[in-house]
Amino acid sequence: MTCAYSPEAALSSAERCVLGTLNQAWPSAATMTPDVIRSCETGEDQTAFVDMVQNLSDNGMILYEAFLTGASSEPRFLDSMITARGKAALQSSED
Repeated sequence: MTCAYSPEAALSSAERCVLGTLNQAWPSAATMTPDVIRSCETGEDQTAFVDMVQNLSDNGMILYEAFLTGASSEPRFLDSMITARGKAALQSSED
C-alpha cells in the first residue's frame, strides 16, 4: 500500500487519469467507473480501479459520497470530487 502522498509524489498514469477527469468536472461532482481508466488505456482492471480510487481517497486527494458494486454492474463511486491536495499533486505531476 502506498503511504500518504505529498504534492511532489509521482502519480501512476491511472491516478493521473482519475485526477484529471475529476479536475475537468470540478466544481461539479462526477460518477467514477472503471470506464474512466479504460478510456486512458492504462490496462487496469476493476479491482485495481477500486483499490486505486480508495487509495486516492485515503490520501486526501479525492472525496466520494458512496461506493456501489454488485454482481450485475461494475463498481461506481458516486459524487466524486478532486480535493486541493489532489489538484496540487496533479499539477506537480504535469510539470
